[in-house]
Amino acid sequence: MITIGFSTRKLDPNYVTQLEKSCGNKSVQIIPIENEGKYSLSEAYNMILEQAEHEIVVFCHDDLEFDTTGWVYKIKSHFDKNPEYGIIGLAGSKYMPKSGMWWEVQPTMYGIVNHKHEGKKWESKYSKDIKNKIEPTLMVDGLFFAVHKQRIKTNFDESVTGFHFYDVDFSFRNYLQGVKVGVCTDIRVTHLSIGQTNEKWEENRKIFAEKYQDILPVDITLQEKELKTFIFVHDQSLIKLFEENGKFKNLKDYTYVFLGSRPCDEVEHLSNVIIARNFEGNLEDYPKLTSFSGWYILWKHKLIDSEYVNLFEYDINYVPDFVPHISKMLYDKQDMIGYIPFPAPHQMFIQHAPFSETLLNCIRKTYHVDIKKHLLQAINESKITYWSSTSNTTFRKSVFDQYMNWMSPMIDEIKVDPNAGHLHERSITIFATMRNKKLILTNGFLKHYQMDSHKTQGHHVDEESSLKGLLENKVQ
Repeated sequence: MITIGFSTRKLDPNYVTQLEKSCGNKSVQIIPIENEGKYSLSEAYNMILEQAEHEIVVFCHDDLEFDTTGWVYKIKSHFDKNPEYGIIGLAGSKYMPKSGMWWEVQPTMYGIVNHKHEGKKWESKYSKDIKNKIEPTLMVDGLFFAVHKQRIKTNFDESVTGFHFYDVDFSFRNYLQGVKVGVCTDIRVTHLSIGQTNEKWEENRKIFAEKYQDILPVDITLQEKELKTFIFVHDQSLIKLFEENGKFKNLKDYTYVFLGSRPCDEVEHLSNVIIARNFEGNLEDYPKLTSFSGWYILWKHKLIDSEYVNLFEYDINYVPDFVPHISKMLYDKQDMIGYIPFPAPHQMFIQHAPFSETLLNCIRKTYHVDIKKHLLQAINESKITYWSSTSNTTFRKSVFDQYMNWMSPMIDEIKVDPNAGHLHERSITIFATMRNKKLILTNGFLKHYQMDSHKTQGHHVDEESSLKGLLENKVQ
């Protein structure tokens, strides 16, 4: 049914016995390669592939304890139920950075592995338990993984010498050739090692990074159909500058929403530009709404067709690995993500009347709730510690629709307020609180320059310096 192969300096009969007992099937073929350094792991594993009598081959380290019994049947079941998969491991990542260090962005890692070292045992939980399912990744870790010989496109690359990066190269190279790679969590092992890098590891990492430099980074955390980005901007020169600079290229599928009445003749033909004023029933006569008028167009005309959506102002910087960083939050079923948290007890949240009173009054009249009283109580009880202080937000699309439906009956009163943009910002956290939505507030992924294009902030902005910072796209 299954072949199990491993490389070891000196064969330990007890380990073979453990494999036989834990796998749950007496008919498995076990191929140990005694290897004191004569062969690289790539060479040893190709030997195992050649000798394997079965289509499914499991490769594992020789320092594992198997916490799951009958795991052979789980492996076979995964391949039977998922015929598109050719490689299945216990740990891996959806993201491969230019460095080749697949664990570099922790939120993109998947899998659960136990470790034991110096008498201590712990669980390394890279993701939630996905039960009997498979989570797609673009590579797997070599401590334990299974391959279906008929479904892989290439064997181990024997130019990868030694004992490092053989697994990353093999699984990633197959992934690039169309083989589905994934991770399961219903098989648990304890690794009697914490893993360490050394000079040879670094050498192989550099070789790997150079080998794939033209295509790295590769990211499968969120495909285009799952996440789209809309950037709200009022000046066509900014769009031209950002496009020349490639400012938003790491966000993949992004579209500018042009707001206001300024000329747009040089960008209106671009496929990734929406002109808000061209849509019926727009709110462009109310510039103090700032980005909300763009939100309104997207909602009213059903222009969002992805599961998640980033709604970002133009004057932001974001980390290069932004999408991989937020992907785990989205996969973990967060409803909303905010990026600039500010202390909720501070008076600027709901106790500064010019920035909040109209919204609070609208909520009281529309929903018959003294929301200010409830919020202050929650703040005093530390149930609310921070609020999302800008409109820059990632939404689950269905939650965005709920937010807009919630805001809709209050828009006529809010839109004429001289501080409408500030009301909009506060409404995001208040909505999440009132409707019990999962709003997670992050820090360090996105920076807002607050260039104050509509002169609502009341502070001086050095436009030249801010624009230079935007083009550098650094987050400090």
